[in-house]
Amino acid sequence: MPEHPTSPFQPQAAQAAYQAVIFDWDGTLLDSTHHITGALIAACRDLDLREPSREEAGWVIGLSLQAALYRLVPELPAGQVERFVERYKFHFMQLQTDMHLFDGQAQLLRDLHARGVILGVATGKTRLGLDRSIELLGLDGIFQATRTADEARGKPDPDMLEQLLVELALPPEAALMVGDTTHDILMAHAAHVDSLAVSYGAHRASLLETANPTAQVATVTDMQAWVRARARGVREPQPTAADSNLS
Repeated sequence: MPEHPTSPFQPQAAQAAYQAVIFDWDGTLLDSTHHITGALIAACRDLDLREPSREEAGWVIGLSLQAALYRLVPELPAGQVERFVERYKFHFMQLQTDMHLFDGQAQLLRDLHARGVILGVATGKTRLGLDRSIELLGLDGIFQATRTADEARGKPDPDMLEQLLVELALPPEAALMVGDTTHDILMAHAAHVDSLAVSYGAHRASLLETANPTAQVATVTDMQAWVRARARGVREPQPTAADSNLS
């Protein structure tokens, strides 16, 4: 059963020990959901299409842009797809001038990295977009492996996670997927990987619950505490059977 999303974090509870933590990017690490939804809505406006609500635009975050268009603007003629993508990218770049991680995320990543926890990213962004973000945010060398929507089948297909597990030579039970959408959680299920849903991003808590994550938290601070307590790096002492019996 998933942990209740409003339950306080309980460090004394029985805990898994994950060697690797795979993060979604937008809405999980990067505070960017308002950029994405704003750019999608503006692109619809530019092409005289029905403007979706913020909630409708937020639902497609995490999907590849092509898959997002099929869901968000099914009436978009094939001949206008390229124009829509161009307008979306234009507005996104205009809105992204203040790109930043959620508070404390950079420190979390650096702390986990220093402990020897394997870190990865599975995202609906393109390779160019992810690499640019990592460079601008000063996170070069933090992630051991990453996958983007132009390198694998899009979420919720498990292809991204399965590729990452092969590259990292890890079994599914050694990894945790952290994401803010049902697409992330369903991808983790399909790859037989545990998942932590965060409801501070694109999808509301009640929607995330329908995907049945391993656990769910509501705030960035709770996510950081949950992951810190359960990630175990190669440079840390491994728990013994006696340790697991302590309360």
